[in-house]
Amino acid sequence: MPVSISLQRPGLVALISLSSALVASQLFSSLSTSQASMGILAVFFVTVSFSLIRVKDHQVHNKDDSESRARINQMRSDSITANTTKPALKSGPLNIVVVGAGLIGPRHAQHVNDNDSTMLFAIIDLNPSTKVVAQNLNTNYFSSIEEMIEYCTMNGLKLPDGAIICTPNHTHVPVAAKLASFGINLLVEKPVSPTAEESKALKIYSNFKKVKVLVGHHRRFNPFIIATKKNLYKIGSVVAIQGTWALKKHEDYFKTSPWRTNSETGGGTLLINLVHDLDLLQYLFGPIYQVYAESLPKKRGYEKVDEGAALTLRFKSGACGTFICSDNVPSPFNFESSTGENPTVPLHDNLHGLYRIFGSNGTLSIPDFNLYQNHPELSESNTWLNEIRSKRIVDPKVLMKQKPFDSQLNHFVNIINDNHIPNCNIDDGISALLVIQSVQKSLQTGLPQVIPDITDIKPDFISLGLDLDSEWLS
Repeated sequence: MPVSISLQRPGLVALISLSSALVASQLFSSLSTSQASMGILAVFFVTVSFSLIRVKDHQVHNKDDSESRARINQMRSDSITANTTKPALKSGPLNIVVVGAGLIGPRHAQHVNDNDSTMLFAIIDLNPSTKVVAQNLNTNYFSSIEEMIEYCTMNGLKLPDGAIICTPNHTHVPVAAKLASFGINLLVEKPVSPTAEESKALKIYSNFKKVKVLVGHHRRFNPFIIATKKNLYKIGSVVAIQGTWALKKHEDYFKTSPWRTNSETGGGTLLINLVHDLDLLQYLFGPIYQVYAESLPKKRGYEKVDEGAALTLRFKSGACGTFICSDNVPSPFNFESSTGENPTVPLHDNLHGLYRIFGSNGTLSIPDFNLYQNHPELSESNTWLNEIRSKRIVDPKVLMKQKPFDSQLNHFVNIINDNHIPNCNIDDGISALLVIQSVQKSLQTGLPQVIPDITDIKPDFISLGLDLDSEWLS
């Protein structure tokens, strides 16, 4: 029987090859002389070739394995990038309506207006001042979804192909359900809702109505995150993660939208901001298994809403992490300041260590993309006795030129046109919410919390705000 041998010295090649030839001579002894000779030569040359390949592998320290991992990661990165490319239009631009004209709605509307693949059909908002926003964007204004539906019906117009929901967090589900009832596809800003139960109800109902849903965790489309995911293999197995989101919000942020001062209506930095980072952490490193949280001191005086927390995390992979989130401290250590993603938040150029990702073969710092590793020419061991060197593997300034909102919108168009499956579906949104709810429960109990499974969540159909049959509510 053949034996697989991992060669340690090239000098063994000839010996093993000769031994293989002798074994082959016994196997082919019953054949004619010419047939036996051919068989022996075939075994000999195959064995030599195999042995030389194994020796080469040893000499380059499994270089092929590293290159294979690199190719796999490149394929994954190419797949992610493909989701953000400009859509191939089937029958002209898609009509998109933006619902909600608060902080983020007009920004979405501008991106829709600027995209060749979409037409801004209307902006919907109860506030009459939104008429000015609509006029500036040369589009329709409606005060309600019902008013828009009536307008389309009276004028024999096709309903919009999709809607972007940017209303206060606690209204996302009923607004989305109303639109889904008319077959309008949905891009729902994060979080899907303040609770996983409401979100699961929307998932079931939208599936029933055959409506496509993309959850607006737009940072999945951010070039900094795409580049991070692409280069993670360079640090080996992820062992630990350290992250921060911290800045100081101005008082008008709360006064103009009082819902932000109450956690029950979706307010607080946990539901508004931390949910972004928790989604990214799970997107990059897999599901979070357990969380423990301590609340940060409150300084504003709003008793019904948090101002941040310090977290410890354990992932299902075994990796652990820490994260600090605060919206009431002057700090550049937040995704917006460090990447230039949000034009309303000034860019803090050349920031290091917003995320620090520690792996078995090195450490990666984000958003600066400095990779820290032992110098390979000095030693094969990765210990404190060996020099650590750093190199920048991605130029952050190049990444800042790309706009994640445009990439997300392109992806939404491709979803509607059946070209893509959602990069962030409702289950992904629910998964981030379950971690947030576990953070909140940990703050209340003072105990670590294991993250519930999505399958165990009971949907809250009443939250849809629709006149459903009793079987839906049972």
